[in-house]
Amino acid sequence: MLSKDLDVVHNLLDMEVTPEWKVVAKCDRLATDTGGCFSVTYIVQHVKGHRAFLKVLNLSRALSAPGDQLKALQYLITAFNFERDMLDLCAKYNLGRVATAITHGKMDIPGNAVGVYYIIFELADGDIRRHLAKSGLADTAWLLRALHHTANGILQLHNRGIAHQDVKPSNVLLFGKHGAKVSDLGCADIQGGTSPRGFLVVAGDPSYRPIELAYEEVSPQWERRRLGTDMYLFGSLITFVFAKITMTAAILDRLDPHHRPGVWPGDYRSVLPYVRQAYGEAMEEIRAALPERLREELGEIIEYLCDPDPAKRGETKFTGRQQYSFERVVSMMNRLAAKEELAISRS
Repeated sequence: MLSKDLDVVHNLLDMEVTPEWKVVAKCDRLATDTGGCFSVTYIVQHVKGHRAFLKVLNLSRALSAPGDQLKALQYLITAFNFERDMLDLCAKYNLGRVATAITHGKMDIPGNAVGVYYIIFELADGDIRRHLAKSGLADTAWLLRALHHTANGILQLHNRGIAHQDVKPSNVLLFGKHGAKVSDLGCADIQGGTSPRGFLVVAGDPSYRPIELAYEEVSPQWERRRLGTDMYLFGSLITFVFAKITMTAAILDRLDPHHRPGVWPGDYRSVLPYVRQAYGEAMEEIRAALPERLREELGEIIEYLCDPDPAKRGETKFTGRQQYSFERVVSMMNRLAAKEELAISRS
């Protein structure tokens, strides 16, 4: 009976979440989608006609997991509550470049002993990954403005002591004339607090992890470990958008097999010279893929963000500027986007 109650999350079509919101469609996952294993997603419609995105907690997935199912269930509930609380915090501080929740709560279903826990989000037009997969490389000005908005969202989080930890193409949502917003705070970490994934070496999607984390090099300093990771992930996002490869994949492709993670017998410090050489080779090819008239400036931003030594990442010579600050990144991306927009207006 409990299994039947929990499986209801897969069959919510045409049900009312609240008197104002009704489930009208189930979201299909694409082959390129990542994450979201412990949730089921739908489209809901308000009585006034506008639509939103519904995310419901999939407790049945935890109970079908191998190993300690009770522990998996406890983790799932903790992670859901953490994301809900992070969204409430972002809404409280009015972080305009972070996709926030419209509402959340529990959906009671007649004859169901458990009910369904949900979060309703503003509905995006899509994300950068789907946009690029569908239409190829969009115009440069549009991409730069979307990246500028994303950097601004990360800065807004950092200013509140929150590290995102999972910046990737599918977590950059597009909202038409309102631009892009960073989304999905399920992997976030808050300075001075606790988070469900705070104990993990890689808090976010492992396929996008910074190169040092592939070697399990974890700094005890929160800013270097968390803000430095967000820096690298955003730089890698730029390389994905323009060169169709993540920075870590580009580095690993150029490493001798003996120097790769899981093979190298020493620590990260000892393999770093080889990693840096591979990084230099990767940057040459990444630069060649960047728009020619922006190559020097975009390349400079990527190198500022993705230095393979996290102690040097975001390094600045300016007195009083925080090393891992996104303020410079936001400013540089805004300038490049404005430059391209002006070129278009004059053509």
